[in-house]
Amino acid sequence: MVSRRITLRAAGALLGGVGAGCLGQSGPTDERIRWQKRVRGSPVLDGDSLYVLDRLTLYALSPTDGSAQWIVEYDESEFDERLCLGSALAVDDSRIYVPACDGLRALGRANGTQEWFVGSPLRNGVAVGHGRVYANGEGLLAIDAGSGSVDWRAPLGGDRLTRPAVAGDAVVVTNRRDGVVVAYDAAAERRWRRRTDVETRSPTVADGTVYVATTSDPGRSGRLLALDLSDGSEQWAVDTPSPRRGTRPVVGSDAVYLGCTGRNHGTLVALRRSDGSERWSFTDGNSGVYEPVVAGGTVYAGSNDDRLYAFSTDGDRRWTIDTGSTVGDVAVGDGLVYASNNERLLAVDRT
Repeated sequence: MVSRRITLRAAGALLGGVGAGCLGQSGPTDERIRWQKRVRGSPVLDGDSLYVLDRLTLYALSPTDGSAQWIVEYDESEFDERLCLGSALAVDDSRIYVPACDGLRALGRANGTQEWFVGSPLRNGVAVGHGRVYANGEGLLAIDAGSGSVDWRAPLGGDRLTRPAVAGDAVVVTNRRDGVVVAYDAAAERRWRRRTDVETRSPTVADGTVYVATTSDPGRSGRLLALDLSDGSEQWAVDTPSPRRGTRPVVGSDAVYLGCTGRNHGTLVALRRSDGSERWSFTDGNSGVYEPVVAGGTVYAGSNDDRLYAFSTDGDRRWTIDTGSTVGDVAVGDGLVYASNNERLLAVDRT
């Protein structure tokens, strides 16, 4: 695929100026906001770059002031489907990986130049580990991160595979609709397979445990499972509100956090890692809390009620800002938290 690449050094005028007041009266003006841009998409922070894919444009931004380091633009005519590019990016030390309906693109971090492309329709986000990129195409693909060659494929069946999770020498993937959880080792040997028989979200792996959120009644109820990474045996399972689609459990030092949705309100729950018992929960003013981020003793989460929240790990609310639009994914840096709503990207003071 051919793309048009623009490298910018002073891009403030193109992307909107730095600071809360530069986007006009429609933008939020909370004193915590350090800068904001008319860029929408899930932010991924890694080192000195903040990456955001806004429909057909990939931005590499300075985390400090939001200025553009480089921009890659794609033409919609290149794709057979609208909204083909997936916003769930992955990064490693050398590349950014962009999943899409037509395949996987690997771009160099220095300037966004495409290094390789694997043409296999992808279903969701990708994961990086073992020197590979693991992607859900027609089955699970293990792609060499340096060359783009496909090392192996594991046929899983179904067309609703979720974002894989990589830890140690294992990769775990689920089928959302069929409720199958499968673990492979790095050599493509299947370690175990487990059925939940209900709608299943993307897994998270931490310290030898696989956390998987499920729901038999979306929008009403759910369950969180803790499975042993070595053999898939159940360590514990507890009832929860219904987990949001597209979100994963987030693991902290002593708790697992889950963003949930409901008919009348959303919920953020914190469950003990030891046995799944509830430590605390928060209910929003709308219908859903998105996947949180835990950093430095604080839990950050966006919500359908247009707010970005910061909680202590004990559940005390530290601060809230109203952004004027639904807040989805967040990323956290040393001094700022980056939140994407339906209109713009915001950089907010953490303290």
